[in-house]
Amino acid sequence: MAFGTAAPGLVVQMRNGATGCTATELKLQQCIAEGWFFANSDAGCRIEDGSATCGGVIRNHEGRWVRGITKFIGVCSALEAEAWGAYMILLVARNLGINRIVLLLDCLEVVRLAHLEYLPPGAPTIMMYLREILSYDWCIEVHHIDRKRNRLAHDLAKLADGSSLYPIHFPQPPDSFVMSDYANGIG
Repeated sequence: MAFGTAAPGLVVQMRNGATGCTATELKLQQCIAEGWFFANSDAGCRIEDGSATCGGVIRNHEGRWVRGITKFIGVCSALEAEAWGAYMILLVARNLGINRIVLLLDCLEVVRLAHLEYLPPGAPTIMMYLREILSYDWCIEVHHIDRKRNRLAHDLAKLADGSSLYPIHFPQPPDSFVMSDYANGIG
């Protein structure tokens, strides 16, 4: 699939074959400026019924939990679910007044679509909403990370069930999460 010109002001990072790390992962291993936040999101689709969920976490520049979310989406494609996850965590960040954020996604297709100047025909409708929130007046970078480095967001996505269409917010990590299990990952 061919991709168009990247939208100005956004950054896409690809894995470096020589080091095995992305520029994002190397950047995150260094000291980050105070005032920046990191958001991870992920999604999953159930094979049994095609329903999807998403989840995400926002951390401050020290890696401390700021907010987590989980949401039942309904029946949709995996790509749509991943885009919903990115949209929802950015919406939460925006509502918290965060204005400098690095969005970390393990779905390369969503990262690529987010960086196009124009969406290709047939792109999921949720991508229009995601691109709109990306265009708001804030400093934002969107990066691709390895799936293994996105476990916390993945586990939050698994908490959602069909009992509510509204997102569930977690001001603190859920009691069932042992945060030290996620210490070596980005999110």
